[in-house]
Amino acid sequence: MRLSFYTYSYTDRLKMPIVPCLERIAKVGYSGIDVSGTNGNSADPRSFDVSRRKLTRGTAERLKLRVEAVITHAQLTDTLADSKRKTLDLKGSVDLAVDLGATVVTFHMGGYHEGLDKKAEWKRAVSEIRKASDHAASKHVYLAVDGIWPVWINDSPEAQQRLFDDVDNEFFGINFDPCYLTLMGLDPSKLARRFAKQVVHCHLKDHRGSYPKWTHLLPGRGVLAYDRIFRGLGAAGFSASASVECFTNMKFETACDECYTAMVKAAGAGGVRFTRT
Repeated sequence: MRLSFYTYSYTDRLKMPIVPCLERIAKVGYSGIDVSGTNGNSADPRSFDVSRRKLTRGTAERLKLRVEAVITHAQLTDTLADSKRKTLDLKGSVDLAVDLGATVVTFHMGGYHEGLDKKAEWKRAVSEIRKASDHAASKHVYLAVDGIWPVWINDSPEAQQRLFDDVDNEFFGINFDPCYLTLMGLDPSKLARRFAKQVVHCHLKDHRGSYPKWTHLLPGRGVLAYDRIFRGLGAAGFSASASVECFTNMKFETACDECYTAMVKAAGAGGVRFTRT
């Protein structure tokens, strides 16, 4: 298993320069990064322009950091229901991943829409994911739905399993998010084992409180028993990247340093060792 750091809150939201940000991440000991699939207020992956792509990949390669995943933000069902919304371009996001050397693209599913037929919305989502997954497969990139959530059409493990069955593509997986699973009252370790073949990426964050009211905290400061979570991931055979995810109210240097130490310790207690390959 590898440990990486998601840069979005810092390089995109807080406009920190990419180079020193990645230098700090590498120096602390992370083996890779996740990056936003867009730049600025746009939902278009082309907003992550050629110069930014070259700078990000070139800096990462110089520092021996893997670009693990491209993280998108717009919701799929919103895009399909109303083209005037900020639209999600999954194929373009896959092409961005190829340019950066990443092997995963994550996306948010979204919920049903009032006035629209639920069966039709489900079928449209399945069709769109299948087409994007076929494109991803041709590029050797995994497409991963960014978790399960109560207000999305994949609102339960059963709905997520149905989605996997309907799409039926080995390059369609899930981004495992133990924080949000715990907020839903689900056991992350059980879900890791249930979807062992589909978990292609992992996001590490923490919280206190419960759904629908909670506060995010640095991984290791909240309620999550990360030693048990890592043990569950290890038992499920997960060997890809687990990426620390922090927010703009969390100082970068503190988040970068403290989370590395906390996650390495928790992983060790769970019988997992992070590697760079």
